[in-house]
Amino acid sequence: MCLLHPDLPRPPFIPRPPINLNLTPTNFFEFSSSNSPSVLLKMPANIPTAALRILCEETQSQTPPQNPQHQHSPMTKTPRVASITLDYLLYIELKKHAHLSRSAGVSRVNWEKISPTTRLAPFEANIVAFTWPRFRTEAMIHVANDCDSLRRFLFESQDAGKLVWMANIRNHPNYGVAVKINGDLDFLNFSNAAYEAFPANIAFKITMDNPT
Repeated sequence: MCLLHPDLPRPPFIPRPPINLNLTPTNFFEFSSSNSPSVLLKMPANIPTAALRILCEETQSQTPPQNPQHQHSPMTKTPRVASITLDYLLYIELKKHAHLSRSAGVSRVNWEKISPTTRLAPFEANIVAFTWPRFRTEAMIHVANDCDSLRRFLFESQDAGKLVWMANIRNHPNYGVAVKINGDLDFLNFSNAAYEAFPANIAFKITMDNPT
């Protein structure tokens, strides 16, 4: 502490210039980060933009935002609706499925082979839009042609693993001769080949092993 002698004259009082706290015009700026809530600051409008960038640099994410739509964009294909030929050759046990018999009169055999009595209408479909289970379902509904008993027999046989699915593409180097479709991967490869071979004829035949 500095004490003045009582006999010495006091120095004259020099007032300090007033501080103007009314900064005008003003703008409001909102700063936020991923780890803190938004903060609204009142800043003079004449502060340079570069200074504002430096001021809030630590609040900005260092990793540029990524658009999730471009990270895993699925490959899309233009729909190609093909006329798929469907056919079937099934074996029914007469004592269980006599209502499906196509023979006249009483038969002495235990098993009967059935197939369409007329050519089935083509199944119009964009084959690459189907999964293997969905394609089987739609194909069985189509070949049953509103016959509930045949549809039921097809679905029961499919669930029991008794149906065999054969498919071919006309004049195709790999699928020109009918091949067995055993599962999802087989169907995926076949459907892609059929799509690329459009408008080549595509055919599926639902068969069963001969039980006799």
